[in-house]
Amino acid sequence: MDQLKNSMGFNWRDEKILITGGTGLIGTNLTARLRHMGLNVVSAGFSRGESRCDFRDAGSTKKIFDSVSPSVIFHLAAKVGGIYANVSRKADFYLDNTLINTNVMAEVQKRQIPYVFAMGTGCAYPKRLEGEMLRETDFLDGIPESTNDAYAYSKRNLLVHLKACSESFGLKYVYCIPANIYGPYDNFHPLYSHVAPGLIGRFIKAREEGVAQIKIWGDGTAKRDFLYIDDLIDAMIILCDNHTKNGPVNVATGSLTSIADLAMTINKVVGYEGEITHDLSFPVGQMQRLFNTDEMNSLGWSPQYGIEAGIEKTVRWCMDNPSKWRKDDN
Repeated sequence: MDQLKNSMGFNWRDEKILITGGTGLIGTNLTARLRHMGLNVVSAGFSRGESRCDFRDAGSTKKIFDSVSPSVIFHLAAKVGGIYANVSRKADFYLDNTLINTNVMAEVQKRQIPYVFAMGTGCAYPKRLEGEMLRETDFLDGIPESTNDAYAYSKRNLLVHLKACSESFGLKYVYCIPANIYGPYDNFHPLYSHVAPGLIGRFIKAREEGVAQIKIWGDGTAKRDFLYIDDLIDAMIILCDNHTKNGPVNVATGSLTSIADLAMTINKVVGYEGEITHDLSFPVGQMQRLFNTDEMNSLGWSPQYGIEAGIEKTVRWCMDNPSKWRKDDN
């Protein structure tokens, strides 16, 4: 923490903090954690929460920045979804995320806000690196996977703008590239969510309704690194306390799980007793994403939750909080 204070001129924990996208998976959990720490936080989200803001609109974005006057931004606002959403709504994903990022960064640039923690995406890594170790220095060096290229390019644009602000007026920033995040307050929509929450929601519903069969999209061979939300929040706080280098940082467990094995884990935890089959009409996407985590490991961070423990906590939360499920259809 002393390193960050010396390089930035202030301690981020003492500053006014604005969380964009404060009602999503990361934003909801981060807001709760920072408030538990006693920090001065305003959480702004599109449809829920104390401060409603549509960051696609420049006027609405300016209004929230005028109201809060933050010195630290956690920029989490984004239009997000799984492979089906990314493939079927490419234009919407590119436009909405480009507007969100441009409007937020325009306020950062105009006000010369000193520190931004921004959320990137692992799906923006080049397709050419499929099957290889994903290192931060290679993030922009190649074309992304075609199933999510529109979303990927909009998120890459954010990194370019952050770098430009750093070079123009000394902005300090972290561009976090997380593995596949899941946990409480996720989007559990059966079509438009990411794979882990989508499967959790479908298995729970199938068990409750006595559905005889669940179809898993694709052949189940694709592998992903699944990161429980509490581990990501821990990493974000460690990065803010210690990280002084501008640029992208991977946050991942370093362990890959196939979609088929993920489904079997969820099935075991939920207790669904029907048949599990595969729908080969759906695309697989990238076969694997294996992140290099040397930078996070050097800061003393390591994940506390394996895949089964994280799924158990998420399923338990879903069972206990059915009214709090998000089912956003984008």
